[in-house]
Amino acid sequence: LKRLWTEDFVDMVGSHFELDGAACLPKPLQQPHPPIWIGANADPAIKRAARMGDCWYIPPHNEITTIVRQLDVYKRELDVVNKPFPEELPMRREVFVAPSRREALRICGPYLAGKYKNYTDWGQSDQLPDDDSKLDQAFEDLIGDRFLLGSPDEVASQIIDLNRQVGVNHLIMSMDWAGMPKEATLDCMQLFAEEVAPKVRSGI
Repeated sequence: LKRLWTEDFVDMVGSHFELDGAACLPKPLQQPHPPIWIGANADPAIKRAARMGDCWYIPPHNEITTIVRQLDVYKRELDVVNKPFPEELPMRREVFVAPSRREALRICGPYLAGKYKNYTDWGQSDQLPDDDSKLDQAFEDLIGDRFLLGSPDEVASQIIDLNRQVGVNHLIMSMDWAGMPKEATLDCMQLFAEEVAPKVRSGI
């Protein structure tokens, strides 16, 4: 992929496919190429992200204590391959903001719980590290510090804490889940933009 982004034509014989004079047009504007983010749950995959990627894209469902431990795994592997810690550390998180935490849970709870029930049914829980609690538990217990939910003040505080504990500086947010009314998503987005984002900017 990097060669396709940076060379005019690429010939390659791989384990599963071959390229003969392949070209990627138009070329990316970013130089030397767009950063490659590699998502990973398990420790071996995090090591692979350190070796092959430009940063580790932290998944949305690991607990913070697990992520803090895995950051050490990531940093050690970066040292092994003589790469600096990236300037950008992205994370995906489930986020929902409403006038109160109770209201946030009332609105998004059924849909977010449904998503994680599907994850459990698909075996996602089995892919989590051994020191992380599994996804097949009551929604109230599942939330823990996995999700950023609550009032504007609460969600802003959670994001600031996430930055301080983990060092995340690029947060990708899921605010919409299957079946949830679009009005609820739009209300959440507006409240986030108007009340949460300014608090986060002033707090970090």
